[in-house]
Amino acid sequence: MFYLKKLPISLIFVAMLFATSCKDAEKENEEVEAETDYSANELPVNTKSEEAREAFDEGLAYFDEGNQRKARAKFDEALKHDPEFVSAQMYRTYTANSAKDWATNREKFMGMRDKANESEAMMMEMTEAGLKSDVNKELEVSKKLVEKYPKSARAMDNLAIYYDNNDQEQKAREHWKKALELNPEFVPAISSLGTSYLFNTPKDKAQAKKYLDMLVKIAPNSTRSHILMGDYYRDQDNLEQALSSYEKAASLDPEDDVALAKSGHANSILGNYDEARKNFKDAREASEFGTNLSGEANTFVYQGDSEGALTFLEEGTKSFDSLDIPESNRNIAKYQAAYTAAHIAMHDGNTKRLEQTVSMMKPISKKLVAEANSPVVTANQDAILNYWDAMVLTSKKNYKEALKKAESIKTAVDSINRPDKLEPYHRAMAVINYHMGDMEKAMEHIAKTDEDYIHDKYWKAKIHEKAGDTEAAMELYEEISEERFNSVEFALIRKEIDQKVSTNKES
Repeated sequence: MFYLKKLPISLIFVAMLFATSCKDAEKENEEVEAETDYSANELPVNTKSEEAREAFDEGLAYFDEGNQRKARAKFDEALKHDPEFVSAQMYRTYTANSAKDWATNREKFMGMRDKANESEAMMMEMTEAGLKSDVNKELEVSKKLVEKYPKSARAMDNLAIYYDNNDQEQKAREHWKKALELNPEFVPAISSLGTSYLFNTPKDKAQAKKYLDMLVKIAPNSTRSHILMGDYYRDQDNLEQALSSYEKAASLDPEDDVALAKSGHANSILGNYDEARKNFKDAREASEFGTNLSGEANTFVYQGDSEGALTFLEEGTKSFDSLDIPESNRNIAKYQAAYTAAHIAMHDGNTKRLEQTVSMMKPISKKLVAEANSPVVTANQDAILNYWDAMVLTSKKNYKEALKKAESIKTAVDSINRPDKLEPYHRAMAVINYHMGDMEKAMEHIAKTDEDYIHDKYWKAKIHEKAGDTEAAMELYEEISEERFNSVEFALIRKEIDQKVSTNKES
């Protein structure tokens, strides 16, 4: 699968969709591993239905490529043919499209223990551990899965994902490479290595290109192969070639909304805002629910029209209620739009709009938390809302109360056992102390945030600059100026950064 690492905070529910007394499978559910063309690189699955197995295999191929929507449809098809197909239900859980969909399918999967084979039972243990934020148990079972199925590239990939999600990038890469030793054409490991070297510290662009070239060669008809290659070219500031790759992906599947949206991102960076808006509109029309407004909102921000962006988000959010889509999907869309609007308002010092937006986020978050029915989601959302409350107080210059609210972030995530759980706390403390004029404390906290997150890098540069370390600040500003990936954070700071870099070069 495409591994998940540090997704934007607005996508916490989507990220959680992928959180992952055994009893032998009953005799009538024979393991079909030996009866099919599946190699020893795969984990065993149980079904008596040839139709279910065929749909499952197609779904797994889509899943490995990163096409969740098509994979989900195939897993649904497999379950129609065989409702007791445990692996199909497991992957249906992994491809859920909302908090409620995840919780519903997760419970179905966890209720199938008496039908599960040994590998499926282990995946249930990992899912249970993930819900409890028991990373030690997750690691224990992930290693056990590799020991039980030493020839399985998929088992090795699962262990790599554990290391990646727990900030052990080098170990993750080592295990993805071991997966490729077991199966040199295992797409999830190839794509994960390519994106890991491209996006995550320590970066190695030559290695990224190597694996992405391999991916296109092995899966030339996969839209995701060309999308990821487009990301590589975009990183290299070869935006025209990136567009070509995205358009190639769209030509392979005109209904692939991701390919269409990626063209919009490239056109946004190029400054082709009308073209970008058309790309994003086309992507919404091709998508499953038609609710992603963030990319198009960013085009207004790039043009210096924050008010236009906020108006677009507000009007778009109002339109969601008229869409014939599940309520949970509407709620996620509203939450994501509010997150984008909150960033814009905070950056512009629009205290009134920021407070209104954060107030709007809270009831939506409450609904999503209830639908997800997960202690980890609840804790994360408590932390996120405390973070935004702290930013509202900071915007009002009520620093004493902002510091108290930031401390509540630590309490919210106390039950979570992840190495990055305090990043929102340190992020908030860095911003608050910056505004209070305490650069020493601000630097202490910003140093404990995500070095690959552009907004943390931006604040680190601002803190250096205000502390008088212009050289360190300019080094970071120059790194940021080379960013070519579209996010509301980058859209908000791009003009400022380019001006600082230009002025520095002139001087």
